[in-house]
Amino acid sequence: MEGTIAKKLGYVRTSKIDQVNGIQVQVDAILQHDPGVDQRDIFIEQLSGALHHSKRPMLHALLDQLQPGDVVYVYRIDRLGRSTLDLLTIVERIKKNGARLITITDGIDTGTGMVADIFLSVLGAVASYERALISERTKSSLKVLKDRGVQLGRPRKITPIIVQQVQTLHGDPAVSVNETCASLGISRTSYYAALRHPQPSC
Repeated sequence: MEGTIAKKLGYVRTSKIDQVNGIQVQVDAILQHDPGVDQRDIFIEQLSGALHHSKRPMLHALLDQLQPGDVVYVYRIDRLGRSTLDLLTIVERIKKNGARLITITDGIDTGTGMVADIFLSVLGAVASYERALISERTKSSLKVLKDRGVQLGRPRKITPIIVQQVQTLHGDPAVSVNETCASLGISRTSYYAALRHPQPSC
């Protein structure tokens, strides 16, 4: 059985309002850095880097096809994502597939031994701190609700209590939609329905 031929891939991301790191700037940088990259193998999307990686279809399409020996080029590390937790997940998935990540302007290369290991260690440490911080803020937000007399539980229907819980937690940027849904036992559909619901009267 013949081995697969390693591919050189690129990922380009810009928000719709981004005027600095435009699509063409990133594409040109990748092609100039490695002329062996086929432009058809550059995955482009116009979405905010603040979005969880699961919400970026082109990134997932790239990750799903990675094979051992493949190389992934990005213009800069923040093109992959702005959350350290997200970045760590993405980079670890690239490595798990036996592929290599190269960020052009940052000079990061996950295939360069000790330097790559140091980068991943630092990224992992920061992600761990970020995870702990989010967890602490989530607990604090839930404690505030309890102190206010809001009943925390896992009801299934959208009640005035659920509406109040959702709208209160929605105002805390440290608490994600998934964390709120898990805490209250509701679906994302119910979550957004509660947001559209008029605030309960006191």
